[in-house]
Formats: sequence, C-alpha cells, structure tokens
Amino acid sequence: MELGHPGLVQKLVARIERGGPISFAAFMEAALYDPDFGYYMTAGPRIGREGDYYTSLDVHPIFAALVGRQVAQAADEIVSSGEFMIVEMGAGKGLLAEQLLNTYRRDRPEILARLRYLLGERSPAMLETQRQRLRELMGAGVRIDWASRLDAVPADSITGVFLSNELVDAFPVHRVVKRPSGLREIYVGWNPEPSPGAPVALRGTHCSVDAMGHSTGHGEGKVGGRFVEIEGPPFSPALEAYFARLGISLEVGQQAEVNLQALDWMRQVGVRVRRGLVVTIDYGHAAADLFAPTRRTGTLLGYYRHTVSDSPYVRVGQQDLTAHVDFTSLALAGQDVGLEVTGFTNQLHFLTGLGIESAFTGLAPESPQSAAMRELLRPDGMGTTYKILIQHKGMPAPQLDGLRTRPYFLDPLMRLPSPPRGEGQGEGHNAQNTHPNPLPWPVASEEQRAAPERENISAVP
Repeated sequence: MELGHPGLVQKLVARIERGGPISFAAFMEAALYDPDFGYYMTAGPRIGREGDYYTSLDVHPIFAALVGRQVAQAADEIVSSGEFMIVEMGAGKGLLAEQLLNTYRRDRPEILARLRYLLGERSPAMLETQRQRLRELMGAGVRIDWASRLDAVPADSITGVFLSNELVDAFPVHRVVKRPSGLREIYVGWNPEPSPGAPVALRGTHCSVDAMGHSTGHGEGKVGGRFVEIEGPPFSPALEAYFARLGISLEVGQQAEVNLQALDWMRQVGVRVRRGLVVTIDYGHAAADLFAPTRRTGTLLGYYRHTVSDSPYVRVGQQDLTAHVDFTSLALAGQDVGLEVTGFTNQLHFLTGLGIESAFTGLAPESPQSAAMRELLRPDGMGTTYKILIQHKGMPAPQLDGLRTRPYFLDPLMRLPSPPRGEGQGEGHNAQNTHPNPLPWPVASEEQRAAPERENISAVP
C-alpha cells in the first residue's frame, strides 16, 4: 500500500525531523491542504462517481432544490427588499450553487434579481471547476463572486444565508486519548528504521514526548520507515477546556477527535452575519453521542475510490480524511458571537418538511429517480447520518419548513452525559445533565453506532 504522494511525504518527514513530532491536526492540514500536494488543492476528481466519495448533491438534484426552497422561504423575513446574499464556503464542484441558482432562475426569478452569491474557496483546483460550472449562469447576469478566505468577508456584511455542505468534517482535528494520568494528545512522528515484512502504516505505536511535543526517544526505532503515533501532553489547554465546557470526560483508553478549527470558524462566520441564517449540513452527532463510551476509537476515516480506510498514514495527500462533526460545540461557539439556534434535525426530516414526497408523484417506485431520492432519506444511511444545524442572528427565530417535522430520534442537542463515577465507570450518554444554557428543542440524535457512515453508493442515476 502506498505511503502517499512522494513530495508531500518528503515535506512531512523533513518537518518532523527538523522540529519533532507534529500534532495530528498539522498532519491532516498538510494531507488535505498543502498548497503543492494536498488532497483538495490538486487537480483530479474528488467527489462523485469518478472521485472518492459521494455527497447528497451527487445523489439527486432534489437536494439542492429543497435547500434552495428553505433559503427562499427565509429570504423575505431576513430582508424584504434590496440585496440578499448567499455565502457558500467549501463549495466543492459548485453543484449546490449551480442547481440552487437554476432552480431560482426557473421558479423564483424575483429572488434571483436581488441575489448575490459568494463562494468561499481556498483550493485553486476547486475554484476553477466552480468557475467553469457557473460560467453560463454568470453570462446570464447572475451575480456570482469568489473569496479565497473567510477573513476577506467584512464583519457584519452578510444579510442573508451562510451555507456549508460537508465542509466542517474536513477541518483538521486534534486526536486525543484518555489515560489514567489524564488527557493525552496523539502526535505524528516518523521512524526511518526498516522493518521487513511490516505494513507501511502502523497505528498505535506509542513513544513519549516532552511538554513541547518533542520526542524523548523512548519506544522508537523498531517499526520501520513509516509515520508513527506518539502520545504526549496536549499542545494547548484548549483541548481539555473543550471537554470541560461540555461536561464530558472520556473513559480511560477512549480516543476522540477535537475540531478546534470548527469552533474558530463558527465564531468567524457569526461575526460576519449582520442579519440572517447560518445553515451547516454535515454528518455528525450531538456531543453526548459523538463522545459516548461506545466510540472507543473516534470517527476518523479515510476515503479513496469509494473504499474506506481506518489509517490516515497511507495514501497521504491522495485520500480524503474526515471526522464526524460535534454539533453541540458548534452551537455553543455560535452562541459566543450572537448566533442563536433555530433548530437541529436530520436530513430525512429536513427534506420531508420541505416537501420531497411530492417529487415522487408520477414516478415508478423502481425508477432510478425514486431510488436516488429514497437514498437521501434512508433511515439507516444518509437520512439520519447527515444533520442540519440552523442558527439565526439579528432577527427573531424564523418558522422554517425544514424544521417542522418531528425528528426521527428525540433528544435535546444540549443533552450531556454525567461525569464518570470513576475511571472507566462513566454513566455515558444515558445521563441527563442540565447545561447552563440548555437549548430546548427536539433534535435528530441517533443510535449508538461506533463506525462513521460516509455514504458509499454503488449506483446513482
């Protein structure tokens, strides 16, 4: 099995040899976003049949049409006249923008006439794909712009809707593990020693590092030329503060991912919204489910040509890396900057509330179109794996059709577990603690499933 893109591997090895082990977040940042060799920064198919994974947008265009319907429903309440703005960050191939804008072109020209659509995209390869896809719409007079960074968008400048679809799961994460002595961070090191017959990537190799994350040498030298995992003190108090704010303590031996970048991102988004909504679509869980004791090894996975890998240390720069989203922490980060939660549900109920059932009228149940739409709603797949968090700012909570259907699973988003009674004796996610800022709405929680569920669909129309 390949170690990864040679140029990227050389960069990472040189960095580790120069400065010592790096955080997994730094490793993942390089694997996905290195400007020369990162997975998302280079040309080539990434999403869809020819890529490594599918999104809901690839399954059926009804998804974009119904997201557009939800945005349109909120538009007049956000601003009844004048410019209405949609900002989409991490737009991938540009499918959501294309399909949503074409829906407005056909059905809601009055919204299109006052709409400005801004795409936030850091990948030159993706940006070029988006420009090509949206060229015809731009030629027809639709106002479409790009920004390479979120900080290029001024504070309090968005009156409208900030959209993201499968963005947050691709932010680099720190990896931690609970030990009897406390929380430890999992760093990435490099061992150049040959090991005949050993696999290219070996997970679970432990060494010691000092408080700065530099190796003390203990435990190294016998696993071959490969990336290795090295436990050390957390790089920042922010990792322990993350769990403290949630009131969650991992069990001894339990691993988890911490997405500090997602919190910073949500706060930056909230600062830029003057009046409107933030709609975050991704796969993930409320914190009580995400960090339940049953998830002993976290949710990190790699995707390559529609196959799943549990090692991030193979095909580095050539496979997608992803971890499930903690929607509770996103909601709390939003509250820090004035974003209030409008609602939280799963894709099945979001699309049902927006009227997807009417799209089945006149279609044979066995038709490819019907099968694709059912895939979006499947209770043991996309329908409950994908969640939608909607927040509002500068306005009263709007009544939204996507939030009107009772969720498939019933739990409050802020339901948090009780602290463990002792090491390894936690009450887990069955506890019912009260958060100082409870959010009293029903949500789409889900059954305890230890493995993440990015969709690998064998056939779409």
